[in-house]
Amino acid sequence: MNTFDSAEATQADPQADFPLRRRVTALLLASTLLLPLCLLAGWGWLALRDAFADAQRQCALLARVVQEHASKVMESNRLADQRLRDLTVQWSNADIRHHELELHRRMARMGRGLPQAFALGIFGDDGTLLVSSLLYPAPMLNISEREDYRAIMVDREPMHLSAVLIGGVIPEPVFKASMPRMHGQRLAGIVSISLRPSYFADFYRQLLEHTDGYRAALVRSDGAVLAAYPWPDPDAARFAAMVRHARDGDAAQRVERADGHAWLVTVHPVEDGVASAMVSVPYRVVYRAWWQRMAPASLAAGIVSAVLCLSLWSALRRIRAEEAVRRRWRDECARREQLEKRYRQSRKFEAMGQLIGSVAHDFRNVLAVISAYTDVLLLRPGVAGNADRAERADRANRTALAGIRKSLASGALLAERLLGVVRRREHRSEAIALHEELQQCDPLIRATLGSGIALRYALSPDCLPVLADRCELGLALLNLAANARDAMPEGGVLEIGAANLGAAYGGGASLPPGLAARRGSAEPSDDVHLADRTNTADRADPRAEAHAEEDRAGAHHAAEDGADEDRAEDDSRDAATPMRGVYVRLWVSDSGIGMPAHVADRALEPLFTTKPDGAGTGLGLSQVSDFCREAGGAVTVRSAPGKGTTVTLFLPACQPSRRA
Repeated sequence: MNTFDSAEATQADPQADFPLRRRVTALLLASTLLLPLCLLAGWGWLALRDAFADAQRQCALLARVVQEHASKVMESNRLADQRLRDLTVQWSNADIRHHELELHRRMARMGRGLPQAFALGIFGDDGTLLVSSLLYPAPMLNISEREDYRAIMVDREPMHLSAVLIGGVIPEPVFKASMPRMHGQRLAGIVSISLRPSYFADFYRQLLEHTDGYRAALVRSDGAVLAAYPWPDPDAARFAAMVRHARDGDAAQRVERADGHAWLVTVHPVEDGVASAMVSVPYRVVYRAWWQRMAPASLAAGIVSAVLCLSLWSALRRIRAEEAVRRRWRDECARREQLEKRYRQSRKFEAMGQLIGSVAHDFRNVLAVISAYTDVLLLRPGVAGNADRAERADRANRTALAGIRKSLASGALLAERLLGVVRRREHRSEAIALHEELQQCDPLIRATLGSGIALRYALSPDCLPVLADRCELGLALLNLAANARDAMPEGGVLEIGAANLGAAYGGGASLPPGLAARRGSAEPSDDVHLADRTNTADRADPRAEAHAEEDRAGAHHAAEDGADEDRAEDDSRDAATPMRGVYVRLWVSDSGIGMPAHVADRALEPLFTTKPDGAGTGLGLSQVSDFCREAGGAVTVRSAPGKGTTVTLFLPACQPSRRA
């Protein structure tokens, strides 16, 4: 079944809509729960309403007690402040400093009579502490930057409660009740009483001792928490901010906490709204009391519900199992589609290889004929009316013929490279020491790069030899250098480096997926990036193969002359021992303009080029790809616009060659 058929079957299958089936099944089974639960729900609603009514009454009662306690404390604070103002109403700041010891003693006695008070203080109009009930002489302290100073001296409030702060004289949490101090008709300073939050928290603890989950707090009108039990209560501020506009006698309100839990909150104002008494209880406490009433009936309903839930769970499991089977079937269709796509790609490369082989050989035959006639013209002496004219004509002809031969050489090289794409060449593997090979190739690489590009090497000192074709390796390096040069028209840096990869060298994780999969196996893998491309040599045009045989026959005589050298090289290759699972990573990295991802993915395809028309053949990286594949390795291309390109060759490593 092809991809179109599988898609059609997916649309036609009524069982494919598993989410809808799950929802319908859940609704049908849930509806069976409603009948036995209706009576229980009605009775439960009535019981829950009673539980909340009890909780509201309890909150209102406790809030009234907290309000009365806070009002009495504030009234005692007001009386103490009034006594201090009466003592100092005729005194200037200088007079107060003069009578500091006397005032200190009186204020200390007053503080001992106020259990809620931590300290009493008198401040001047500039915020300087003049007298303290705790210490004599008064320490150097100025509150001109604090909110209570601005509220009294700037905003002219008759009374102000500060937020909880750490005392400036003794580091203990307090909040201050401040009132203006008059000198005649002029505002001369502040009279302040520092109150202990712990005093209020102790009272709230005793008040809530026999309750379950209730909380009490004293908060300012802006929501700042002054005292609470339990302390600290991070949610008290949010509760107070949401209900700070509540009036005395308002019913309890529902408030959502930051964690999503709901609370029942009652608030009563204190001192004309300067502060508020707040009592809260979480809904879960109310629900717990309600559940204690509902437990017997719920047990019976729970048994029925459990049976139905098991049925629901069983049905849902069956649907999930069917959905998993369906998903595996769709994945199989997708894999089949991918295989079909790869097969079509291989057929395309096969047809392209046949076309390239045929055209390239015919093109080379035409070039051979032109080359032969050019040689004849070069050997033919010039004919002219006199010797000088004949010599000039002969020189002009030879110049023109030299240009023709140069163009013929370029055409022959192009034809040879095209044939190299489609015909199988004998791979002559040998142990190659990269340090020595790069020293020999260095002049050619630098000549290819030109003077505007810097060349640097980063070879590991312990780099192993590689098992590959020496000529193909040199050609691959030159092709990569030429591509790097074209990618850096403004100049740049080309880096050539090498390092060992393998379990013994800590680099196994850096291998491409295909090579990592076949470590320890001599068989090639189709997962390597390079091997994904179809080997067109195996399906080359028979005509091209025949021409290739002619080429090899023509070169046979020349090969006989170097037979001794070849035998020596063969001995060296035979002595090279491949190391299973060990590779050498050879990279060529430039600082050029780079390529986007979709271009880099096609960079290894034959005849694919990003250069302008006439500036490239698209066979350079194809040669690198074929070289790595024949050597038993792989190649990867990593590039990004503006970040350069890195081409990495993974070549099999071998032991250094030894003569027997």
